Amino acid sequence: MSDLKFALRTLAKTPGFTIVAVLTLALAIGVNSAVFALLNGVVFKPVVPLRPDEVVNIFTAKQGASHDYRQFSYAEFNTLREAKDTFADVAAVQYSLAGVGRDEGIRRSFAFFTSENFFSMMGTTPALGRFYTADECRPNSNVMVIVTSYSFWQRMGGRPDFLGSTLRVNGQPFTVIGVTRDGFSGLNAILAPDLWVPLGVFARFSAAFSDGIGLPDLSNPKNYTLNLVARLAPGVTRETLGPRLPALAQRLTAIQPPDSNGTRELQAEKPSRFSISTSPSNDGSTAFLTVGLFSMAGCVLVIASINLANMLLARGAARSKEIALRLALGATRWRIVRQLLAEGLLLALAGGTLGLLVSLWANDLLIQSISGLFSSMN
Repeated sequence: MSDLKFALRTLAKTPGFTIVAVLTLALAIGVNSAVFALLNGVVFKPVVPLRPDEVVNIFTAKQGASHDYRQFSYAEFNTLREAKDTFADVAAVQYSLAGVGRDEGIRRSFAFFTSENFFSMMGTTPALGRFYTADECRPNSNVMVIVTSYSFWQRMGGRPDFLGSTLRVNGQPFTVIGVTRDGFSGLNAILAPDLWVPLGVFARFSAAFSDGIGLPDLSNPKNYTLNLVARLAPGVTRETLGPRLPALAQRLTAIQPPDSNGTRELQAEKPSRFSISTSPSNDGSTAFLTVGLFSMAGCVLVIASINLANMLLARGAARSKEIALRLALGATRWRIVRQLLAEGLLLALAGGTLGLLVSLWANDLLIQSISGLFSSMN
C-alpha cells in the first residue's frame, strides 16, 4: 500500500504525463473493446437463440436455365407447414419499413411481419406482455396489435405503462401487446426490427407502403410475398433434408394457379446473418470482415502500446538522478522495480476503467450509426 500511495503522489506531480498516458490506454482499450463487442454481437453470437443448427431458410426457384427465385404465397406456406415429417415447424416473415409517430415526429423504422409461431420457433419469450396469436395472424383479420423490440421500448422511456398504449404506425393506431427480449433480432444480426407485426394486418398495413406492393391480400394465391424459415423435424439434418425437398416441391406445384409459369424446386440453406435476400446467399465475407476489424483494432493497440512505452522510457531517463539518489540512500533494486510497477499498475487501472467507458460510448455510436444507415434506405 505504501508503494501505491507513493506512486499516486508521483503521478499527481506530473499531471500532463499522467493524463496523456491514461488517455492513450483508454482510447486503445476502448476501441478494441467496442470492436470485440460489435463482432461478438454480429459474428460470434448465434442469431437464433434455440438450437440454431436445426433452423434453415427455404427458397423456391423456377426449374430451368433462368433459375428465378421468388417468395412464397400464404397457401404455399400452409402446405409446407403441414409437412411434419420434414419440418417441426415453418414460420413466415416479411420485411419492410414503416413510419412511426405522426406529423413532424414520424421516424422510419424496420417492421417485420411474422406468423404467430415465429417467436416460439426461434426459442424466445416476451420480456413484457405477450406475442400475437393465430387468430390475430389470420389473413385479413385486421386485429391492430403490435410487438416492439426491447431497445424501442427503452427509447420510449422504458415506462411501465407502455403495454396497452397506442402506437401510430403508417398513420394507423396499433395497441402494444408485448416487448421482445433484449438483443433478439430474429434471423438477422444487422437488421434488428423495432416492430413485429402480425400477418393478419398485412393488407391494411401495406396499403400505406410506397414500394409498389400490388397484391396486399395474403389470401390471393398469386401474392408471393412471404419468406419462410423452418426448424427441422427430429432426426432430420441439413444433409438428409435435400432428398425430401423434391416431394415437397411437387405438393406446391399441385396447388399453383392454372396460369402459373412452370414447375419449381425447393432449396434449404443455413440462415444468413447479414442478408434478407429472396435467393440463397452466404456469409463468405464474414471471415474477411472479422480479420479486417481485428487487424485494425490490433494496430491501434500496438501503436498505443509503443507510444506509451516510449513515454515511460523518456520518463525513466528523466528520473535517472532520482533513482540513483534512492539507490545511494539504501533502496534495493527490487524496491525500485516494485515502485515502478506500482506506477504502471495505477496507469493501467485508470486507463482500463476509462477505456471501458469509452467502449460503451463507442459501441452505442457504432450501433446507432449502423441503424441510422439502414433506416435511411428507401
